[in-house]
Amino acid sequence: MDAGAIDWKERGNEYYKQKRYEEALRCYASAVKADPLYADAWHNLGMTCRVLGYADEAVTCFERAKNYRNAGGSGDPAPVRKLPPLSLDIERRQIRQELQDTRKNGPACTVAVRKRKRSRTAFALLVVLFLVSAMVVAAFLPLLTGIPGTGIVPFQVRSGTETRVSAGQPGQVIAKTPAHGPASVLNTGQDPGSIPGPYLAMKTGAVSKSFPYVLRGGQGTVNLTLYQGVANEIAKEDPYSYVGEKDRYQKFIDLPLQDAFLDTLPDAIREKTSNPDDQVRIAVSLVQQIPYDQEILKSGTLKIRYPYQTLLNDKGVCCEKSVLLAYILHKLGYGVALLDFDAEQHTAVGIRVAPEFAYKNTGYAFIETTTPLIITDGNGDYPAFGRIRSVPEVLPVAEGKSFGSVSEEWNDAQEWDRLNSLGPTLGRYDYAAWQGLCRKYGIVPGTGL
Repeated sequence: MDAGAIDWKERGNEYYKQKRYEEALRCYASAVKADPLYADAWHNLGMTCRVLGYADEAVTCFERAKNYRNAGGSGDPAPVRKLPPLSLDIERRQIRQELQDTRKNGPACTVAVRKRKRSRTAFALLVVLFLVSAMVVAAFLPLLTGIPGTGIVPFQVRSGTETRVSAGQPGQVIAKTPAHGPASVLNTGQDPGSIPGPYLAMKTGAVSKSFPYVLRGGQGTVNLTLYQGVANEIAKEDPYSYVGEKDRYQKFIDLPLQDAFLDTLPDAIREKTSNPDDQVRIAVSLVQQIPYDQEILKSGTLKIRYPYQTLLNDKGVCCEKSVLLAYILHKLGYGVALLDFDAEQHTAVGIRVAPEFAYKNTGYAFIETTTPLIITDGNGDYPAFGRIRSVPEVLPVAEGKSFGSVSEEWNDAQEWDRLNSLGPTLGRYDYAAWQGLCRKYGIVPGTGL
């Protein structure tokens, strides 16, 4: 595999995530120029062409990506097998139809989407007409029947008569706040009654955030409402006034103001599954999916942000993301620690496990937070220092239960190491196994360590 091609593809991935498709197109084109058999780069180039409306070019790129994978994976010099003309024609028609719909109605609106929108609009109009009719009838019902309290319009009664009605009595209208968004999306907005009075004034600058995660290949989302006013108040805290690494990190986790507004996050995760260990997996994936803050790293002036700030900024470096994950796992009731590698200037998270699964006899399983990786996998190659060689300083955060089902990740991590040790070219069976692990844990090749 050509190193320059990998670098170009990674740059293209960054531009694609930012929806800077023209720049992504140039990067992917450079990647396939450097390595014409790079299947992943051809696929990404096809996706970018598709977004930009280049139908024929997109089909050609998808053909090459499939052919090079079928020929044995990227870098395999085997002859390219062309797809049957019929399947190619079908694919072309599908892509062209989608592009026509996109050009006519915008990038997020296909024919199917427009049909659903028209159906929803018609249904909404019927509901509105029904409600208006009901309100008109209810408004004048007292006048027609002469019975007080049977309508929405207040009906005048004689002095001294009780005008209140009990719950469920005819004529009572109970207003409910409608739920926003699809029923499958969890809304974790704070209940004002759960927030101490002095903190309520900080609920300014509301920002809606959506945090993705992957659980055994299935994708989900946790939505949070965060407040800039709360983040500004938290920024006034000075954790660096504490003496000692352990006390300083603990301050980031044990902050009453932060707890008052962030305790909905572990509750949101619990709503996703009743399995406690799967709640851990969601939390780990959610934090791993948060982008790494390259700008802070390049500036060289790092002042660690609190978990609330990291979530609001939707980015962080290794120590910030590790503190965030330690906070969530602690709130989920697990024994958790920070693993501080002074020699490599790196921080990871440890979760309490049985001794046979522990990292370097620490009593904790290793969890990388900077990018999607398998729990217990501490053998990644880091751009700055290669593999971790030193023994970490263990900084306990909280006592709690053990991650009992970690053997699933342990076995997958062993298989992941085996597959990666085989080099850049894999046989068909091993390549399928490697792709399966990527999907299961949300690993994006070429964008990790």
